[in-house]
Amino acid sequence: MSEQRQVTIYLNAVEQQEMRDATSTTEWRNAIGYLSTWNMSHPIVAISKDGDTDMIAVYRNSDNEVVYVIGAVWHDDHYGFHS
Repeated sequence: MSEQRQVTIYLNAVEQQEMRDATSTTEWRNAIGYLSTWNMSHPIVAISKDGDTDMIAVYRNSDNEVVYVIGAVWHDDHYGFHS
């Protein structure tokens, strides 16, 4: 497990608000939290927007190589996580 993780969220304030308005503030925050803390053995994660409501998290190792990708997909009332 990594002692620390570098988390980068590539969403500006307007995009974040638009996503929360289109989904649910609570579910959106839970999704960001889940993606930020999933499998702490990967020391780097970058989260970005994918469409109006979905997000993609790209996990990298200490050599900055992509090791895993998870999508957070909005399902009308909750986010589902798919890799």
